[in-house]
Amino acid sequence: MESLAWKSHPARERPLATAFVVIFVAVIMSMVYYVMDRSIFMMALAGLIFTVSLSTFFFPTTYTIDDNKVTIKYSFSAKERNLSAFRKAFPETRGILLSPYLSPTRLENFRGFYLRYGKGNKAEVDSFVTMLLDKQRQRTELESTPERARPDEVSPDAV
Repeated sequence: MESLAWKSHPARERPLATAFVVIFVAVIMSMVYYVMDRSIFMMALAGLIFTVSLSTFFFPTTYTIDDNKVTIKYSFSAKERNLSAFRKAFPETRGILLSPYLSPTRLENFRGFYLRYGKGNKAEVDSFVTMLLDKQRQRTELESTPERARPDEVSPDAV
């Protein structure tokens, strides 16, 4: 059974974007501090809410894909789905989108999985995912073909 696992940590991989996000959060926290009558509690709460909502950016995410399933482990949660639920892969600049649809649609962002690349593994992830989806498609086609019509199998009655 083949599998591939990697980690993606956008905050570490993109330091300039991280600096802008941290500055933005600091500005929001200072605004909350002054708007809420200099409440340190409300400022800390705003910082906590922003950090948790941006946790996929600040903290590493672990991706694992094998012949049967795709697993995404975040800091506070995890998602897992069978590979058979996906029919097409759409590579993008920062990751690859596994979609249950054959053609692009607006629903794939809600029903698919987005696997963000790690540092320098774009080609490896793209080739592995497309290879697994091709193997799955061939297996599905073979299972849906009637038994007598399978060209790669010889009937036991054949001489």
